[in-house]
Amino acid sequence: MEFLSDILILIFLATYVYTVVSSIVVVLLENKHPVRTSAWIMVLIFVPFIGLLLYVVVGRSYHRQGNISKKLKNKILSFGTRQSIKEICAENNICSKHERLIHLLRNSTDASIFTHNSVNIYTDGKQLFDDILSAMDNATAHIHAEYYAVETDETGNRFKDMLIKKSKQGLEVRLIYDDVGSWRLKRSTIQEMKNAGVILQTFFELRFPYFTNKLNYRNHRKILIIDGKIGFLGGVNIADRYTKGLPWGIWRDTHIKIQGNAVDGLQQLFLNDWLYITKTAIHHKKYFAIHDQYNKLPIQIVGSGPDSMWEGIMQGFCAAIQNASKYVYIQTPYFLPNDSISNALESAALSGIDVRIMIPSRSDTRISLEASLSFVKTMLAAGVRVYQYQAGFIHAKSIAIDNELAIIGSANMDFRSFEQNFEVSAFMYDSDKSMELRNIFLHDMKQCKRLQYTQWKHRPITQKLIQSSARLFSPLL
Repeated sequence: MEFLSDILILIFLATYVYTVVSSIVVVLLENKHPVRTSAWIMVLIFVPFIGLLLYVVVGRSYHRQGNISKKLKNKILSFGTRQSIKEICAENNICSKHERLIHLLRNSTDASIFTHNSVNIYTDGKQLFDDILSAMDNATAHIHAEYYAVETDETGNRFKDMLIKKSKQGLEVRLIYDDVGSWRLKRSTIQEMKNAGVILQTFFELRFPYFTNKLNYRNHRKILIIDGKIGFLGGVNIADRYTKGLPWGIWRDTHIKIQGNAVDGLQQLFLNDWLYITKTAIHHKKYFAIHDQYNKLPIQIVGSGPDSMWEGIMQGFCAAIQNASKYVYIQTPYFLPNDSISNALESAALSGIDVRIMIPSRSDTRISLEASLSFVKTMLAAGVRVYQYQAGFIHAKSIAIDNELAIIGSANMDFRSFEQNFEVSAFMYDSDKSMELRNIFLHDMKQCKRLQYTQWKHRPITQKLIQSSARLFSPLL
């Protein structure tokens, strides 16, 4: 018996060493940030089997750009309006000032700049959804929708009924929905849409055993394109909480409607996502409309995700903050900045720029809120003004800078949005929209409590411990 026991111990030790060493080699070869690499190595050493499972599910980098035909992607990008950055900057002072940012986003994400646009900013979910349904009802050719969360509730059913109605009228109707975010979308609802001719596509459907390299990478975009003429994007999904609020307060979100040639950029993004997930190209010039000549409001539609070599939206945020000279006003539901964003914000505040960040006082996920609060102390110490929204849940993802730049989209100020999710943001180089977004921030401040450094520094040790512990999970939240 002792001999058998010794053999089993040797087998266990050999398996343990092999698992740890092979796993560490894989982690090292992925060339992650040194701190994150060290953290994963420690996990793999002390809990090798559980650690390996965690790493496979949520730790591995997942890049699939090589699986997409570059030729097909470029063909999609060739449709629609394409203007010279140099010419645009020569005739627009704001674009001229932000020319390096425009080039950065163009080179990292293929985001063209479109100049003739009209933009409506929404902060009321009910008004937004009424306008969305109205625009869909007036569609005559196609509807392309892409949402992280579509649910079977009153709001979701109204959306579903409109998709079915337009499909039965003979329009091309396509919907991409995320398999994790839309877990409350009932199979009966899905089947009803399919039976009516709506073309549905699940994003990264989770099926064992293939779910392990997909679970951590979600499509967080909220996109709607109607006839190639009207586009919607922002933070609002298709569910009751976005239109009716929560039992404990309002759901404060920000979304935009675009009319003009920037809709081409949104259409390009949707068609590339369709190609990415289905391996089927539906590129055709019929999806790109002839646009009315709106005022000169330059916009870049920026998409980023694990299908790209670069973290384009994060890089854009950093460059925009670093280029600020007067103020930076940020609204985000989850404030889990990486080192680049933290350094940009702290440097801006320390140099005398008015930097303000608005986060929730109560969140839909407790651990995310606690982790967010762990970043507050250094921000306050640097002179950043931090506000907690009291009227409900602030879910807006927006940045206003210097009465020149307004950024609205689906990307949170966190690791997941920067590294793991498929996201979209509109960078608008326009004084009116930037000031409108700034005024929205100032209006929301009336519903906020400002955090003070002296008080925050002396908060109870139990709070500090909870927040610091939650922070350890920041890359996973």
